[in-house]
Amino acid sequence: MADMGIEMLSEERIDEVWEHIEPLLEKSCASNEIGAAEISATDIYLLAKTDMCVIFIGTEDDIPKCVIAVQFNFTNGRKGADLIAMAGSRLIKFRNAYWEVIIAWLKANECKFLDAYATERLAKHYKTKFGFDQSCAYVRMTL
Repeated sequence: MADMGIEMLSEERIDEVWEHIEPLLEKSCASNEIGAAEISATDIYLLAKTDMCVIFIGTEDDIPKCVIAVQFNFTNGRKGADLIAMAGSRLIKFRNAYWEVIIAWLKANECKFLDAYATERLAKHYKTKFGFDQSCAYVRMTL
């Protein structure tokens, strides 16, 4: 059985594992038709390097196998977080082992909610596999 772990990346550690997580982040961004036009792995890299988001990696035998990027926000005076990317070859295995750790970390950081902008297809996945309990239609008019 492989040795699993989770790590919240420091600014320095991001560069050390970037070659492993960049393709995962690109896959995540591209898989979300809504987010694909808004965010890329490069954007997430810059956000993480400037403390604008946090990246968690799930490792197997010290090799990154999945990645989750979270960005804090304030909505109507309440602190929350946006799930801006999530991907990996062992995502469900890591969800089973570490999702509650990430949720506890968000609560410890006084977050009242976790949002994810997603298509209907992804929203179903988030609700059934990750415990999200609400969804809504997000509409935009590009000007």
